[in-house]
Amino acid sequence: MALVTVTTFNHVHEAELARSALESEGIRAVVLDRFMGDRLLGNPIAGGVRLQVEESDVDAADAVLNRLSGIADAEFVAPSDERPWEPPQSCPSCGAPEVVRRQKWVAFATIAAFVFAIAWTQDATLLGFYIVAAAAIFVLVAPSWRCRQCGHTW
Repeated sequence: MALVTVTTFNHVHEAELARSALESEGIRAVVLDRFMGDRLLGNPIAGGVRLQVEESDVDAADAVLNRLSGIADAEFVAPSDERPWEPPQSCPSCGAPEVVRRQKWVAFATIAAFVFAIAWTQDATLLGFYIVAAAAIFVLVAPSWRCRQCGHTW
């Protein structure tokens, strides 16, 4: 029966680990191009180390290798959302339809410009960078939506 390449690896030890996992499941596997997977200056040479199985065992080998890499059910997982994301239509607190997106980045850009200007004049640009980085984190975690009626933010 013909052998089929199931996957390739950058290192021989990775291919041997996968081969032994396949053989423990009763699937005969062969590692080819053992010396092609060594790295030369950080780049894999040629196509890497190939792992081949018989043509009739391809699906079973794929399942074993997926389980070995931690993605055993990847082909059977449905997307969590059926439709694309939409902005909120009403406030979760009071139910009012007057919901607006907060303009966080305008305030962040203004604060960052002032902090960098003050840090530049005081020869403390590294401190200014850290302050702006911390402000960016606060902007990322700040609530994005606000109800115009009750003031609730989320």
